[in-house]
Amino acid sequence: MNGLGTLFSLLLALIIFVLGSTYLIKRFSGVETHYVYALWRIERFRRFIARLAWLGKPVDVLAKIGAVIGFGVLAGDYLFMRKGKKAFRVLAAFLTACVLFILYSITMRVLIVTAPATRSFDTFFSIIFAVFGISGFGIFLLVINATHIVQNMLAGETACPGIAPLLPGVAIPKLPFFIPWYGWIALIIAMIAHEGAHGIQVLKEKLELKSAGLLLVGILPFGAFVEPDESKLKAAKPERRILVYAAGPAANLLFIVIFYLMLVSFEAAFYNPVYENYKEAYFATVEGVVIESVQEKIPFCNNPKAPAYGILKPGMRIIAVDGRLIHNRFEFLELLSENRFKERTFTVKDGNVIRKITILPDQELGSFGIIVKDIPKNNASVDENLVNNLALVSIIRSFIGVCLLLSFLLMFANFLPVIPFDGGHIAADLYAYYFFGGINKRTKKRVEDFMLKVFLVIAFLSILPFFI
Repeated sequence: MNGLGTLFSLLLALIIFVLGSTYLIKRFSGVETHYVYALWRIERFRRFIARLAWLGKPVDVLAKIGAVIGFGVLAGDYLFMRKGKKAFRVLAAFLTACVLFILYSITMRVLIVTAPATRSFDTFFSIIFAVFGISGFGIFLLVINATHIVQNMLAGETACPGIAPLLPGVAIPKLPFFIPWYGWIALIIAMIAHEGAHGIQVLKEKLELKSAGLLLVGILPFGAFVEPDESKLKAAKPERRILVYAAGPAANLLFIVIFYLMLVSFEAAFYNPVYENYKEAYFATVEGVVIESVQEKIPFCNNPKAPAYGILKPGMRIIAVDGRLIHNRFEFLELLSENRFKERTFTVKDGNVIRKITILPDQELGSFGIIVKDIPKNNASVDENLVNNLALVSIIRSFIGVCLLLSFLLMFANFLPVIPFDGGHIAADLYAYYFFGGINKRTKKRVEDFMLKVFLVIAFLSILPFFI
């Protein structure tokens, strides 16, 4: 009940903050407001996008690539091959599916095969990714996760929420994730890239860009927006609409690659050398690892029982894990992170007795519930400059990682085939064409209504762990 009370208190405080700050924005700024959100139109942002219109051709190519990655074989066939001969279309669709299967294998697959709830569906994920792209992959992932939550609840077991708000600087109850305050900077970067690409593609398609600005929830920048002439956009050819909507998440895809390369380069050039120097100096100051405490309940996802509770005890010295000697907590944590859900054999010294104990971690979080600390040597310390250098490069590394994460989440959400996400508008055209015989208001409405109902059911099941 404490966790539920904390959640309701947080929600109540958030509602009061959003309503109050939105009212103040309306009262004193004149910005267009709608109860809980405001549209702050910024003419300079619109002019900035207009000055980038020369990027129209590269953004157009990016949008086409993004559409295919986002919607798989369907987008590839519609944009490039639907007017060709049947045999050519079949061959091209097969080759597209093969490329997407390879892309899945080197990117998303590691996320699927690592988690116990999804690893048995690896083949299905690969097929869905190849045919329906990230949009189908995302919906199927949410379906599997919602099903897992229901199964756990019926069995009386704990489960993590499948959908949750991630606010930089705010710890959400029951979630094992926390984004530092500088996540707001990363979010603004991701939003500007996203909406800027939309705007450039609007201009590339010779459509009017009426305005651009920030979407505020309360006073918090929850999104950016560009406002094309809706009547002209709806009247445009479907392939033009698809590319306008695909440009935003495609830009986030590009930034994922950019931030990944930045992260790898920064680690190789700066972080790893500093980290290795620190570790070498730090290792000389410790002589082993001891268990400081063992949690009875893991403080996330409705507090599942910690697997190590009652088995491992405070004061036990960890000598080895799976036969690998452990000299410090860095080695211990790095070894466990290699496969968080793997069963481990701990060699521990309990008093004068050496014991081997095998434990399976919690299969929701991959945690044993063990908190360890190093055993320091007498009068040993690390040079303060090494500590400060490590702190600095760690913050920079973390910021790049947060930029990568939020670009991924913005891309992932906007490729979901549900209105009001970009993917919902794309799905309305593509699914109407391939599954309902043609693109018109009636068939698009059927697609939009069906996908929204599916998503609402998934969302409801996915947030149930917040309330149990």
